[in-house]
Amino acid sequence: MSGDDLPEGWATATLGELIEPRRIKADPQATPDAKFVGMEHVEAHTTRLLGTTVAGAMKSSANVFQRGDVLYGRLRPYLNKVHQPEFDGLCSGEFVVMPENDAVSGAFLKYRLTAYDFVDFASHLNAGDRPRVDFSQLQSFPMTLPPRNEQARIANLLGELFDDVANGHAALERCREKLHRYRASVLKAAVEGDLTADWRSEHPDAEPASELLQRILAERRVHWEKEQLDTYAEKGRTPPKNWKAKYREPVSPEPKDLPLPPHWQWVGFDQIGAIQGGLQKSPARAPKRNHFPYLRVANVRRGRLQLGELHRFELTPQELRKLRLEAGDVLLVEGNGSRTEIGRCALWNGEVEDCVHQNHIIRVRLAAGVLPQYVDIFLNSPIGQFAIQQAASSTSGLYTLSVNKVRRLALALPPTAEQQAIVDRVEGHLSGIDQIDAVLSDKLAGATSLRQSILHQAFTGKLLPKTPTTNRHRS
Repeated sequence: MSGDDLPEGWATATLGELIEPRRIKADPQATPDAKFVGMEHVEAHTTRLLGTTVAGAMKSSANVFQRGDVLYGRLRPYLNKVHQPEFDGLCSGEFVVMPENDAVSGAFLKYRLTAYDFVDFASHLNAGDRPRVDFSQLQSFPMTLPPRNEQARIANLLGELFDDVANGHAALERCREKLHRYRASVLKAAVEGDLTADWRSEHPDAEPASELLQRILAERRVHWEKEQLDTYAEKGRTPPKNWKAKYREPVSPEPKDLPLPPHWQWVGFDQIGAIQGGLQKSPARAPKRNHFPYLRVANVRRGRLQLGELHRFELTPQELRKLRLEAGDVLLVEGNGSRTEIGRCALWNGEVEDCVHQNHIIRVRLAAGVLPQYVDIFLNSPIGQFAIQQAASSTSGLYTLSVNKVRRLALALPPTAEQQAIVDRVEGHLSGIDQIDAVLSDKLAGATSLRQSILHQAFTGKLLPKTPTTNRHRS
């Protein structure tokens, strides 16, 4: 906005011309009962304080702030952590403490620092995994400033509007939470057999899962023996005596307390599928001539794939043959910092040709008669997720699966025809849920856009009606 376009009484200045940060340091142990604000206590993008701790729990030197100061999180500025506390206390050194003065209201400054143009400015100052900005870099940011009394009016109106936006946002989130609970109840009913109880009464002669399992195990052994004979033939060797004794029986599941409907059976993943780990990315795999797309953890969401950005690396022909994904493969995330996200899975439907997977994803290729869509439903159900979380181990907060742990996972297996009935009914229920969830997601994104639109109007002088200015800006 040029000087000619400024509303009456407004002025232009840089942040550094308006603000002198408070740079007082203190030892938290000297005032152990004081309130301490860490970066984790300020919610990203909303200016909301999530909590505090006592200063005595801290060991490093802290910044001193006074009531009404604005705390600006300089670590990862794209998170836009800004708060104006209503109490005196100490805060992390990752905050820049900006006191209000005769020229700038703290409440006005708090909102000004959350506007998109400032967030964008700060976020592009430095690069890296943990970018950090200093006030010396921020001080050149240009601002348009209304008179002090108008700053108060703008800040008050923004507070009221954002309370309304937050209430609407919270209501939308509550709707989504109810949808997620309903989704979980549908999946639970599906894998416990409740969803198809009427189907079973109408199809009493469906092949029991026990017979399906015996056929799968027999075919598994036949396939292994054929592979061994082919290997001996390629090498020009005669199979040795007792070569069939080398066959590894698949891992059976541990007994489960959860009762199953008639004709269902608990089976081990090792019994019904081939479990395969992926390849580790390394400098030697930098894309050259024989490079192929591969899936990362970021590509596998719960129940769906996100394929907008696929990376590539170098593969040998043998690796491609071994790891090429096929339609119907079930993909599980091996590790995640969150216990609830461990083992999230999705189906591969052949979306990309000659695609493989990285080592942090485990592939399950199922035997005939076991529907991938049903296995996906089971693994994403509360029962499947509980089993995965029980199997995962924790090392320094990271929950991990492995090929061997996936082999030992148990699956509640219905007859093949009932699996298909379950898939059809679940898809019927969830299609409506997904449509509503998409609408709610759009509205939640719209709430963020609305907030930024309001801020833009406020800081260009278009939010409040024009009134005669009696208290002009004091520089």
